[in-house]
Amino acid sequence: MLALNSLKKQIKAIDLSLSACRLRQSPRTGFVHHFWGDGEFLDTIPLYENFCFATALYRQKTVESVSEGKELLEKLLAFQAPDGSFPIYLHEFPRCHDWMQGLKIAPFLIQLQRRFFTVLPPDLKKKIAIALEKIFHFSKDKCLGLWFFRYQMCTEGKGSFHPDPAQMSSSDWTQWLISAQLGDFVSFPSAQLFHPALQAFIGSPHADVQEKFEPRPTPLEWLLAEKEESFSKRLLQDHPLQMHLAALWPLQDEPQNHLSSLSHAIAWQADEPKGGNLFRILWGGSQLHSFVLPHTHTKSSIQDGKTFIFDLPEEADQTHNDLFEIVFYCSISPEISLTINEGKGTVFFLKDQIEIRSPKLTISLRFELLSGSGDFRGHLFYANRPSQTKAKNYEAYDWQIGLRTLRRSPKAQIRVSVDVVAYEL
Repeated sequence: MLALNSLKKQIKAIDLSLSACRLRQSPRTGFVHHFWGDGEFLDTIPLYENFCFATALYRQKTVESVSEGKELLEKLLAFQAPDGSFPIYLHEFPRCHDWMQGLKIAPFLIQLQRRFFTVLPPDLKKKIAIALEKIFHFSKDKCLGLWFFRYQMCTEGKGSFHPDPAQMSSSDWTQWLISAQLGDFVSFPSAQLFHPALQAFIGSPHADVQEKFEPRPTPLEWLLAEKEESFSKRLLQDHPLQMHLAALWPLQDEPQNHLSSLSHAIAWQADEPKGGNLFRILWGGSQLHSFVLPHTHTKSSIQDGKTFIFDLPEEADQTHNDLFEIVFYCSISPEISLTINEGKGTVFFLKDQIEIRSPKLTISLRFELLSGSGDFRGHLFYANRPSQTKAKNYEAYDWQIGLRTLRRSPKAQIRVSVDVVAYEL
């Protein structure tokens, strides 16, 4: 065990990036082959991930890896369209569907110019300079928000974008950090966004993605977990997103995160939701467990992360025989059990107490009718949350805790109380 822990400590985020690229490298073409859509297609060659591969090779700083990175980089630059854009997949060239693809690739070229200037041959330096000039000319009048910030950082080394933690997803933060590292680096708010004990992103839950029983890892988690003694079991597993770590560079030392002593993390959207999850609890154990409230068309408000008020719509959706107007999800695990009034069951009524029990955390829920009238039934059963991406052949990875409407008045209001009892980490 000591040897294993020692090995884990030696692993860096960039090592995981190169390993993920190597696992997807074709021995015939030398490119990384990967497809991000539905289905298992192994013949597509994504440009962005191959720029990740080339950068990861340079960052190994060996003669062999730099030589391989140079050869790959020259091949990739040949697929820049005359207007300065890049295709998403190599076979699409010269058609380019993503106008921001060039700005996604530009940070790789800029960092290579700055950090590996002495080992870049003159002809390759010239090709990179020409490629960047074309990217900036193409992108100048086409970018807004985060991408205009990227353009500013690429061309001026400074920008005016001020991130709002309540509105930024993990993907947004990753893009922001890639841009910020192109200029005078400002401190990254890791204490607000990362739980070191869980090694999990704890920012806004609106864009969460679930992969089977656990949240999908994000590049920020690998980068920030690098400061810990070792990567968690979840982060050590191979994942294609590890390739994207080549675009991120180690962060400066920051003050100790006060969340280290907490066993769980709670996040919710206080403003009008964009979609995704309105509320989320993360906690540890045999896996990274999560309890979420997805966004629905039912108007809701959250008070201090403990009380939810749902204003049911005047006209209930009668197109479904089973009308669940309020639904929570909890990841399935052998160490998690669900009870109703401290006993086993699958059907509950208003004012019953539903408990989600695990060795490190207990979550209690109680549904109550505040106004209006009607008949309601609650059900516990296996289902998948809307953000699940890996379900196939009717597989289920969550418990669904749903309140079903049998009949009710046009106006009705439901209150759900959520209590959390955490045990020692």
